[in-house]
Amino acid sequence: MSVRGNIQNASHELSTTENQIADYVLAHPNEVLNMSVQDLAKASGTSASTVSRFARRLNFGGYNELKLQLSADLTAVDNDSALYEEIQRDESLYAIKSKLLNNAERSLRETVDQIRPERVEEVITRLQKCRQILLFGVGASYLVIENIAQKWSRLGYACVASDDPNQILPLIVTTNPKDSVLWLVSNSGESPEVVLAAQLAKEAGVPIITTTKMGTNTLSRLGDVSVQTSQPMESSTRIAATQSLHAQFMLIDIVYYAFVSKHYTNASKNVNISRKAIETYKQSMHNGF
Repeated sequence: MSVRGNIQNASHELSTTENQIADYVLAHPNEVLNMSVQDLAKASGTSASTVSRFARRLNFGGYNELKLQLSADLTAVDNDSALYEEIQRDESLYAIKSKLLNNAERSLRETVDQIRPERVEEVITRLQKCRQILLFGVGASYLVIENIAQKWSRLGYACVASDDPNQILPLIVTTNPKDSVLWLVSNSGESPEVVLAAQLAKEAGVPIITTTKMGTNTLSRLGDVSVQTSQPMESSTRIAATQSLHAQFMLIDIVYYAFVSKHYTNASKNVNISRKAIETYKQSMHNGF
């Protein structure tokens, strides 16, 4: 993963002085390439030992390994910067295809690289203890919760997916916390409706799974367990939530297949039963009942 991606992934674990180093590295990447540990410590107002600890915190073997990755990041940006821009007016189909493919590849790769096994394991544990999954997300996030509902309903779970607060909020405050899990999706982690749902679930004692982009945000702080995607390569004036959706769908697929693998016999049985039910329905529709 890029240095920026590693910093984003570890942002909630960095100390105040480590954040000073992170800010300096992100603001002056070219200068850092020519700095020693002591140089960076002086420039960021920290110490050499903190710089070394910062590099290890980002899962690098040491400061030199961090600089090697930073150099690779800068080279990639120099070579491919045009490929990661938003779509512009009157672009050729070739340019559009190239940009979308490169953005998708980067988003998926960084999402896969930063997924923590212990977080996925905790999600699996939460889900295997419940019978009902309440799902809530607004805007593009609703597509993600529909995907979750479609997958886990085939495994025999009672799934309620909604983008309507009037439907989901009453369920959150009246459901049995021992039988249910609330899974909330918001790329920013700041969608007001979704944050409110988390707050109400917290008060009601309902376990909360959250899916957001990397970094600390209101929703991830409210969740009992948070699984996150990479920071999408999308501008503040994005035309569509393309990259964030790619990353979220990849994340959900990974969690789903990890769940199925852990409960393979029962999951396979339920998927086959579900498939037969759908085939029966399609055949009935074809025959006009």
